[in-house]
Amino acid sequence: MKYDWTRTEAWGKTAAVFVAGLACYLAFSAFCGVCLPIGQNAAITVGVLGGFPVWVGAMCYAMLARSARRAWGVLLGIALILGGSAVLMSPAFS
Repeated sequence: MKYDWTRTEAWGKTAAVFVAGLACYLAFSAFCGVCLPIGQNAAITVGVLGGFPVWVGAMCYAMLARSARRAWGVLLGIALILGGSAVLMSPAFS
């Protein structure tokens, strides 16, 4: 497959890898820490360790997406859904 990205496209995808991928990782970790029905320490551990494959998958998706705009939209959408669910399910919110 030939990649003929413009400079803007390449920088947009690279920024999506770092920023939006990290947002997905943090949202997944928070979601697991709040929503898993196990002890809090174990849930946080599962979230942090299980979030690494999520982060790698997000990075791969950002580079393979059709455009930088799509990569940003999908990854931030996933982060927003996971992070919003974690906030709504947290004991401090209810």
